[in-house]
Amino acid sequence: MPAADQATVVAEGVSKVFFSGGEPVWALEDFSLSLEPGSFTCIVGPSGCGKSTFLRILGGLEERTVGEVTMTGADHPVPAAFVFQEHGVFPWMTVLDNVAFGLRMTGVGKRERLATARDWLARVRLTGFADAYPHQLSGGMRQRLAIARAFATGSPVLLMDEPLGALDAQTRMLMQEELIALWEQERKTVLMVTHDIDEAIILSDRVIVMSGRPGTVREDITVPFERPRSFDIERSPDFGELRSRIWNLLRDDVRTAEETA
Repeated sequence: MPAADQATVVAEGVSKVFFSGGEPVWALEDFSLSLEPGSFTCIVGPSGCGKSTFLRILGGLEERTVGEVTMTGADHPVPAAFVFQEHGVFPWMTVLDNVAFGLRMTGVGKRERLATARDWLARVRLTGFADAYPHQLSGGMRQRLAIARAFATGSPVLLMDEPLGALDAQTRMLMQEELIALWEQERKTVLMVTHDIDEAIILSDRVIVMSGRPGTVREDITVPFERPRSFDIERSPDFGELRSRIWNLLRDDVRTAEETA
């Protein structure tokens, strides 16, 4: 894809404090991360470590306490598109109107936005459901709808917060395959939060392992498997070694998070 359609994401020294009963609680501390244009990066970490908070700060939905965040494409700021775990689609809109919504908000004309929305429905195999409403779709179909809406906006940056976490195992694998295929075609800059270590390895170029609260980067791991990628890599000894390495980094913080929940 041309450079104008891609974006560089940089976060430097980001910290975030909340107040609980008047006492400060640091969710993030000195969190720094740079994403190359067109890369796919996953963040894993224990519950409550600030993964979703960081994503919301990056996307402008949450104010940072300290630090700097920039997202630029072709030397100008760019907005990000979000995909959330609970789909984030509008129940009162049809499937077609849901996909077209982001384009409508950026001023794209009706004919163009509906044509773009129909194209994306075809790409995620929802053409026959254009006039349906989200409650008439299965969980996997609703998530395909949410992903189509994010891609359709044209934003070069996708921020994904546990987008497949609510799906059953088989549907989740299918959605992972479809997400890989869409990303291969579009090469957007993707940052995805997940609790699933295998998912992070299968999907991403890098896995960012976060510490327990206050969350910061514990380790930045390059995924060594070539693309295009399939589930066959799970049979590789290198896959098992990488999974164990990530889990060993997480284990103590996950146990602490469970004990203090």
